[in-house]
Order: sequence, then structure tokens, then C-alpha cells
Amino acid sequence: MLQQDTDDAAIQQILSAYKRDLEVELKSEEDESDDGSEQSEEGGAVKQKEDSDDDDSDDKGEEDIFAQLDDHTIGKPRTDREKELMSLVFGGKSELVNNLLGKKGQDEDGEDSEEEDGGSVAKPKRKAAWQDSDDERDEDYREKKSRLEMKATVRKQRKNFEKIVGQPKWADLDREREVDSDDEILKTVGHVVKGKSSELAKGEIELKRLKNLNRETKNEGEITAVNFHPTSMVAVMAGKNGLASIVAVDGTKNEKLHTIGLKNFKIACCRMTPDGNEVLFGSFRKFYHVYNLISGASNTLQLKGDGAWTMKNFDMSKCGKYLAVTGGYGEIHLLDGRSKELLTTIQQKNCCYSLCFTPDSKYLLCNSQDNDVSIYHLEKRRFVNVFTDEGCVNGSCIAICPSGRFVATGNRQGIVNIYLLEKILKEKYPSPEKTISNLTTSIGSMAFNATSELLAIASPELPDAVKLVHMKSGTVFRNFPMMKSALGHVTRVQFSPGGGYLALGNRESVVSLFRVKHYENY
Repeated sequence: MLQQDTDDAAIQQILSAYKRDLEVELKSEEDESDDGSEQSEEGGAVKQKEDSDDDDSDDKGEEDIFAQLDDHTIGKPRTDREKELMSLVFGGKSELVNNLLGKKGQDEDGEDSEEEDGGSVAKPKRKAAWQDSDDERDEDYREKKSRLEMKATVRKQRKNFEKIVGQPKWADLDREREVDSDDEILKTVGHVVKGKSSELAKGEIELKRLKNLNRETKNEGEITAVNFHPTSMVAVMAGKNGLASIVAVDGTKNEKLHTIGLKNFKIACCRMTPDGNEVLFGSFRKFYHVYNLISGASNTLQLKGDGAWTMKNFDMSKCGKYLAVTGGYGEIHLLDGRSKELLTTIQQKNCCYSLCFTPDSKYLLCNSQDNDVSIYHLEKRRFVNVFTDEGCVNGSCIAICPSGRFVATGNRQGIVNIYLLEKILKEKYPSPEKTISNLTTSIGSMAFNATSELLAIASPELPDAVKLVHMKSGTVFRNFPMMKSALGHVTRVQFSPGGGYLALGNRESVVSLFRVKHYENY
């Protein structure tokens, strides 16, 4: 477009010069022929008209071009002199028109070709004539140079490594892949998979609080017993209001299955038989109740034997063969677990506050009101040892782990000692393996889990006075109980048969339920 404007300006300049020369020539001719005849003028006019007509007849297209160029009222050539000057300047009318038309068509063809090609015309790639030092300061140039240098460095290091070490096996894509347990972990999407260890780690324990176990009842009164069924996901809870509730354990609904009401009977102790068929309820009276979970029948049985003893505190052996009941003056009554007949009465020095059987049903351990712990051999029917509980003034509780290795004794001073069973069978003054002093009030309840890795201890004297002990390290878990857990005054602690659940009963007639995530089983 710019080139076309330049050409038009040049043409206009030439035409203006031509017009000035023509006017000068015409003026000189008029001065020479002032007294000429009219005939000569008419003849010249006729001749000029004939010449112009001949030119018009030769090329009518040329008149159109001159009409377009006649923007400044340029006169048409009227004499031979004018034609000669025009030919010298423009090279002839036909050549001027052809040049103008040819250039215009070339420009239009060029524009059309560029539009058809989408404005991109392929040009041959040319080699740079020189190297500009300013290009090295350009970011793209430096980035490209850095990538090339990095690739060269990597290739060099790889060759040096292969020369010294050789090609590693993992770099061989055609190798046979070995089975790796880590591959399964790496395939897992989501949270980081924690490696499941067979042993419970110390420090913190993963617990989840579930719905209260007696959420549909809450009428048992002060909870005195919590028992889990050995095979079914069922629990039995009893309290001093004389009510016992049987619920299904699922952690979400905990639906009530049945309620047992015992009128004028404050349930002080409750035990389930090892086979899970019967539940025994004891109180401060001379009789006790037996409820059959299979048939739903309930029987009231009288205590046989002399003495004012009651079923306020008793325990059953793991084999179901023996039933031991504490008396009021240091005696311990041993009954047959099936027929409930009295087998023998054991007398010790001080009143017995707590007792338990070893897992093999071979020994009976009795914790008295002082610092002595008696061990009774059930087959030999005699005491085999009486040892002194270190640091104890008044004993209050005793428990043995399912593996039969550890024995835990609790006292009214809030101290829990953990002994090896093999030591207390022989030594008079054994040293405890571990001592737990995190509680400061009387220990009211203790329980081991199924794997003997956990020990739960509780005191009913203060709210939230409960701890979980890691047996291997002898330390308590620092994240239990949780802040503002509102556990109340815990009176009973109990684990489910597989250790997956932990139940805490309190004086406020609430049984809290926790899921121990380390153990998958019920």
C-alpha cells in the first residue's frame, strides 16, 4: 500500500512538470502567430480534433486511465509536440497503462497468495552471518545451553559409574522382577500405610470412642461387673440397682437384647462361665442367682455350708471346674463350678479382698487386706507360698495375665506392682519387675488384654482415674485418657476376648466403650 502511494505521488509530480512545460510552449506559439488567419486556426483545430479522435478510437481503455489521473485538470495531448513529450516521459500511453495494471495485479496476487497460505509463507532457512554476543544474555539461550550441558554431564557420569560399578540390576528393564513386599504398600492410594506390627508399640495407643455400651438402659446403677461373651459379640453388665443388661456389641447401636431384674438384690459381683452358657450374680445375701443364656431360665440357689459368708466377691477358674468365694474372716470357700457344691474352706491370716485363678487352673492367688499375698495349690489343697507385696500397706486388687507370666497387685495407695509368676511361687520377698505409680488413690479394678500386652488399671475415688499400661516397657500410654473424656469414677475395666474392645463402667451407671485399633478381632 505504501509503494502504491509513492508511485502515485511520483506520477503527479511528473504530470505537474509536464503541464508547466506545455503551458510555456503554448504561450510561445500564440505570440508567434498573433496575426494568423482564421483558416489556419480552424485547420489546426480540425487536425487536432482528428488526431485526438484517432487516439480515442485506438484505445478507449487509455482514456479511462487518463480520466482517473486527471485529478488536477491536466489537458489531453492536442499536438504532435505534446504526444512526443508524453512519449519521452511515460514511454507511451500503452506502456504506462500496462505497467500500472501489471503492478496492481501483482500486488493483488501476492496478497491473495498470503491469505490462502494463512499468512505464513515458507522461507528458506539461512545460516547466520555472524554470532551476536548479546544472544548469550538471553534467557532462552542460557536455558537451552544449560540443558545441553546437563545432558552431557549426566552421560559422562553414567559412563564413569558403569566403568567402576557396572550396570545395576534395577536398571535392567528385561530382568525378572523379584517379589517385594514393599510393592504392595506403594500401590496403596490415600493415607500412608502403617506397617502392622505383631507387637504393640509404646507411647501412644490408637483408640476410638464408640457409643456407650448401655446407651439404651442406663438403669443398672453403679456398675459392679462387665463381662464379654467368649465367642459371641455380646456383653453382660450389672449394677447395684439389681439390674443386669445383655447387649449386642457393635459399637454403633449396641442394641439391648434382654434385661434381668433381681428384686431386693444388689448385684455386687457377676461372672460368666468359661463356656458362655451361664451368668452368676452374687450379692450381700446368702443366696445367688444363675441365669442361663441359652434357655433364658433363672434359678436362685442357696449357699451351703456354715458361716455368715456371701457371694459378694467370687471368681471362676478358666476350666470351669472351681468357684472360689471370699468369706468375712479370712476364709475362702472353694465350690464345684458345675454342681455348686462346697469342696473345701481355706483359711488365711487376714481377710481376702481379691482373688483370681491362674490360666491353667492350677493355683489360686489371694490378696489380703494387709501386704501378704497367698498362693494356694488346688490339686495339693494347700498354700505353697505367701509373699510380701513390696511397698504395699493394704492390698485391694489382684489380676493375672492370660499367658500366665505376669501377676499384677494393686493396693489402696495407688501402687501397682507387676511380678513374674515363677518368682512369687518360690520367693518370700520377690522384687517386682515393674512398678506403676501413676494413680494416687486406691486401685479398684485391673484387667489384662488377651495378648498380655495391655493392663488397664482404675481407681473409683477420682474421676477419669484410669490408665493403660504397656507391659513390655512398663510405661503408661500418654494419650489415654483423652482430654475431657468424662469417664466418671471408673469402677470396672474389662477387655473383650480378642482385645479389640475396652469397656469402662463407672458409678454414674455408664459403660463407656472404646475400640482398640491395634487388635482387629473382637
